[in-house]
Amino acid sequence: MSELPSDPKREKRDLILDAAIEVFASKGYHGARVSDIAREAGIAYGLVYHYFKNKEEILSTIFEERWTGFLEAVEDVAGSSRSAEDRLLSVAALVLNGYRLHPQWVKVLVLEIQRSSRFSEPTQLRAVGRLVDAVERIVRSGQESGELRKEVDPSIAAYVFMGALDLVITGLVLGVTRLEGGEEDARAYHLSVAQNLMEIFARGIASQRGGGGG
Repeated sequence: MSELPSDPKREKRDLILDAAIEVFASKGYHGARVSDIAREAGIAYGLVYHYFKNKEEILSTIFEERWTGFLEAVEDVAGSSRSAEDRLLSVAALVLNGYRLHPQWVKVLVLEIQRSSRFSEPTQLRAVGRLVDAVERIVRSGQESGELRKEVDPSIAAYVFMGALDLVITGLVLGVTRLEGGEEDARAYHLSVAQNLMEIFARGIASQRGGGGG
């Protein structure tokens, strides 16, 4: 089977976005310059402006494109026929794997987007709303099947679930826990805590007569 032809323009654009993630993660959005991004990407300074109007557009594009891929994966999990508990744990695994595989992107998301005024922009609020809605759908379907307790408000449960994950990921990004074994041991420790936290959450709202509690 022959390979699909490459798209040089798309490859160059992705190169700039990847370089920007590295620069924003190391210098912060306000401390980064377009020239820093060009240097990281190994391209001419002016070429960046051929693809993006300014630094703000670069950051917005990073959020929209990287978040869309993650969100589609979460919505696929939400729409599957697996148990509610299994789907909740799968969503947690997606979040944690996102940090493990792309720590710099997650750092930019947490520090430069999520905790800034740009996070209140309509486009980003809608994107986050879709994530909460996906988790809420999992909870509702679990209630309908008898797996999860019906007296639990699905909307509140979704926010609690994502809030717990957000705290764990923020802790990873900020490095609030330092183990003697070094960074890799600290990361493994945080991931273990997160996985146990999500399991406790899912089983905490499980119906006693449902099959989701294991």
